[in-house]
Amino acid sequence: MRELFHQEGADSLIPTGIDDKYEIIRILQESAATAVLLVKYKPIGAFRILKAIHKASPDADSILSEAHLLQGIKSSQIPTIYDVDNTKEMIYFTEEYVEGISLRDYLYKTKLQKDELLKIAIDICKVVECLHTAGNEPIIYRDMKPEHIILQNEGLKLIDFGIAVRQFEARSAKPVGTPGWAAKEQIEGSHIDARCDIYSVGKVIEFMQENSYVSEDIRLKKIVAEATEADLSKRTKTIREVKEQLEALAKIDNNNKGRCLAKKIAVIGADHGVGTTHIAVGLNRFFNRRHIDSYYKDIKKDTVHRLWENLKGARIKESVLYHKDFRGLLNYGEAVEHYTPPNGLYILDCGTDIDIPTDVDLIIYVIGSAPWNMRLYPKWIEDQEVLIINNFSDKITSYLEAKALGKKVYRYPLVNKRLGLTKEEEGFFKAIFKNEKVFKV
Repeated sequence: MRELFHQEGADSLIPTGIDDKYEIIRILQESAATAVLLVKYKPIGAFRILKAIHKASPDADSILSEAHLLQGIKSSQIPTIYDVDNTKEMIYFTEEYVEGISLRDYLYKTKLQKDELLKIAIDICKVVECLHTAGNEPIIYRDMKPEHIILQNEGLKLIDFGIAVRQFEARSAKPVGTPGWAAKEQIEGSHIDARCDIYSVGKVIEFMQENSYVSEDIRLKKIVAEATEADLSKRTKTIREVKEQLEALAKIDNNNKGRCLAKKIAVIGADHGVGTTHIAVGLNRFFNRRHIDSYYKDIKKDTVHRLWENLKGARIKESVLYHKDFRGLLNYGEAVEHYTPPNGLYILDCGTDIDIPTDVDLIIYVIGSAPWNMRLYPKWIEDQEVLIINNFSDKITSYLEAKALGKKVYRYPLVNKRLGLTKEEEGFFKAIFKNEKVFKV
């Protein structure tokens, strides 16, 4: 390809001497020093993008750097660079023409289902992971936003690498980024590393969730919150972690189709004293009675230790407390060596803490009927994977709660607080969890 020729008096840069290889379709962008053209590569009839820039342009170095950066990456999610030429006055290169629709434009006319949201989010993580593991030095993209994500029939592509840098260049890189999408430390230039991209990916996932049918999904919100944490020490460390969290969530959703449950159930109380622990322990006994290996775990407290001290005939084996049809995991703390937890269904007693693990299959939210328990509930309880149990209540109160919340409320039977499971409680759980086979791990 010969030098680009700027015709005197014309507004565009016109490539000359390329007729043997390329047919110019149209000019996409132009200025006094740059040109972006849509061309057809004649040997195979494929569309490509030809970019040209005069070396006198202040953007020349970054465009050349972008071309060389992309040449070293092999991914179907990143545009392919075909040719890079550097002549006396000009820089020009050809790259893959990316067809599709931007994520932003797609969301203008489409509200996402959860499975589609997760697929797109996982694909975004995959392309960023490819950048972060490219060669000896991670590539920091720095420009993640919906406009740069192009959706195609079989996946997506990431475009516009104009401000991407390798990690060793980040210290001297200019503080650039799009407000609202870029992390504060990136825009200020105080610290640039792979966590900047994690923040931006989190913001894109948040944007998708706001334009979806699962805008209040608590587990998805938790993934976003951790990825967009302002405190770098608390932010998710790697994009692989984000991807694995999303994949775990997608796996749960596949299991849960058709009211199919498995693996983990979180029990959360709307307030102290609503019977969260009693219900979680009862649920554990219910499943074990039905020969489904179930293990109770208190996320915050040492309930199992206290049971060990007070239950006659209890025994410990490999960090599990066994007593009749109850099985509880001892919480030794981070500093003490403990056994690998056994396989089975986990009943997680979360107390009143809504900061639950993202990989739970089902959330049981326990509410009470006393006046001091009547308060505004978190909006996420509207999610279809949240069951509401009204404890210490009558039929009228449960009916009014169900009407106010717009979903079914299960009334827990009135029983004395004890560890044994009554017939009324067993019948209650049996009515809720009709398809017991899906809980077997």
